[in-house]
Amino acid sequence: MIDYDKDGDGIAHIVWNNPDGPVNVKSAAAMTAFAQAVDRAIADGTVKGVLVRSAKRDFVAGGDLTALYAAATPEEAAALVGGIGACLRRIERSPKPFVAVLNGSALGGGLELALACHHRVAADEPALRLGAPEVTLGLIPGAGGTQRLPRLIGIAAAARMLIDGKPVGVRDALACGLVDEAVPAGQLIDAARRLALAHPQARQPWDAEGFRYPGFQPGSPEAAAFFGDMQAEVQRQRPAADLAPHAILQVLAEGTAAGLDRGLAVEAQQFARVAVSAAAKNRIRTQFIAPGAVRKAARSADAAAAQPTQVGVVGAGTMGGGIALVAARSGIRTVLIDQSEAALQKGMQRIARSLDSAVERRRMTPAQRDETLARIEATTDFARLQGSQIVVEAVVEVPEVKQSVFRRITDAAGPDVVVASNTSTLSISAMAESVAAPKNFIGLHFFAPVDRMALVEVILGRETDERTLARSQALLKAMGKTPVVVNDGPGFYTSRVVAAYTREALHMLGAGISPELIDRAALAAGFSIGPLAMGDLTSYDLLKDILGSLARAGRGTAADSQGAMDAIDRLLAAGRVGRKGAGGVYDHGPEGRRVWEGLAALFPPRAQQPAEEEVMQRLLDIQSIETAHVVAEGIASDPLALDLAAVLGWSYPAFRGGVLANVDDTGIARFVQRSDAMAEAFGPRFAVPALLREMAATGATFHARG
Repeated sequence: MIDYDKDGDGIAHIVWNNPDGPVNVKSAAAMTAFAQAVDRAIADGTVKGVLVRSAKRDFVAGGDLTALYAAATPEEAAALVGGIGACLRRIERSPKPFVAVLNGSALGGGLELALACHHRVAADEPALRLGAPEVTLGLIPGAGGTQRLPRLIGIAAAARMLIDGKPVGVRDALACGLVDEAVPAGQLIDAARRLALAHPQARQPWDAEGFRYPGFQPGSPEAAAFFGDMQAEVQRQRPAADLAPHAILQVLAEGTAAGLDRGLAVEAQQFARVAVSAAAKNRIRTQFIAPGAVRKAARSADAAAAQPTQVGVVGAGTMGGGIALVAARSGIRTVLIDQSEAALQKGMQRIARSLDSAVERRRMTPAQRDETLARIEATTDFARLQGSQIVVEAVVEVPEVKQSVFRRITDAAGPDVVVASNTSTLSISAMAESVAAPKNFIGLHFFAPVDRMALVEVILGRETDERTLARSQALLKAMGKTPVVVNDGPGFYTSRVVAAYTREALHMLGAGISPELIDRAALAAGFSIGPLAMGDLTSYDLLKDILGSLARAGRGTAADSQGAMDAIDRLLAAGRVGRKGAGGVYDHGPEGRRVWEGLAALFPPRAQQPAEEEVMQRLLDIQSIETAHVVAEGIASDPLALDLAAVLGWSYPAFRGGVLANVDDTGIARFVQRSDAMAEAFGPRFAVPALLREMAATGATFHARG
């Protein structure tokens, strides 16, 4: 777990070496062993310096999130980090130089460990990242990160890293002073030893008399202006219920104005408070526990399926080209088909631009870019699909066109090929009737942009067999995607719930509620864009098809669609198709987005507008009610997967945990009561399925509590 050695020059080597996995995690046992090794090195009079290293690909990861999720009180959360915090303080107070040897990425708790060391040497590798991503899990650093980072690189630079949670590459880390040296990986240990031997009397600058921060100083006019601007930015961009970014700013302001030990105490208090909040529990469950559970389920399903050696993609548009790019980037030979050379050329140009961008951002080398492009064969000849184990169709959402493509795929690739449709709305079971082997037919609903969106909604038709599911999941695993498996049904899961969200906004628009209020409430809830602004981007002719199809199916909240459909018809009749045309709810010009001046005549505004909180609740709760219908109808059953899909698929606010977490956090009995009141006030779409009433009666929840 922690290896210890001492070389002939008196340099001790403390090596993190987790025997149970590929990552060094700061578990309780590992931290105890590490602290013992630190104390041993400090106490040994023959030790001149200490190198803290890793035997794994990366340095050291963060703390044990499973244990933190289980912490019920601030005291329990504080106890999980108290020991390592004291150990890190002993490291930096030691007169013996400690050098962090960063062979790979150091994130979260790993970066905090490196910050406590007197020096940091990093491998000059494009993939190496240093950062404090705790905020993305609803947390703040708990082992000194909010205090040592600003003292090392300056308050402004540290605040941006901590509040955004985005890591930096090694070159940027070197430029800002986060690391002392960046050397080729093979020279890391030699460079670290030189640093240790060259500085036999170690002392952290912030423990020295007269320490000054890089950049502006706490208490200065510059600091006051900076924290004022940052507070306004955080309040504008991050809802108050998402505690972590607000707490980080508070800890920075208070802690940097005091000595390090006082700053560490402030951080510890805020860490413990934030760690047991609903926002932190939701984020840890949805962004850490859920992905692991979904991947584990997929591994079990695809255990007998081999990774495909060749895949086909039909359709070189944005979606098809993106799928081909990710498959080729994963090392799989890819045949990209389209009906014309012009379409293929355009698709390949998009792929090449994306790869060039990755090279510019040092995410891949020029040689890797060229190898990826070489794996893609772009052709109009369906016969080139021969030898493909899976072919993904990504053409227009017209059943007749798709059915023609399916026949050509099986004619070329043979009856055993898995045929997957990238449809977002059309019935998988119905389309499977047009193929020779319906058991080999499946839906793989990718999200745009494909190279950046992790989620793939896997849709099982009535006759899709387990082998087809396993083969599909083997492909998605190779592509690095997160599969969420659902059964066929109108709108599946993701399209159905997003439609409910959009539909509710249109109901409100039609009833005279201000579009600015509707979209502002969505932003206040934590969405990155309001539903009406998104409707303009989607376009109302397309939304009419999608919402109309779901309305005709008449399931769940879609059974009460008339008000929303009337609103769309009025917009279209006025020529307001959306951003692709003259505009929709909004005009879109060089100066930005503003409400179309003719909208008030189309939808006379109510004299008394509702409170923002009411609008927010309608937008959130309608998604939860629709999801409850999805579960009640047997479309899907795994709450972890459904909430994960909401966060990954349409950017549901992660600190809220997901559509079903919203029900749990409200309390199911209270949620049912509130929905009944909304159904009476706004319409029967807010009536909950019997499933929720049964759960309310028994005190059940969707998620086990941490």
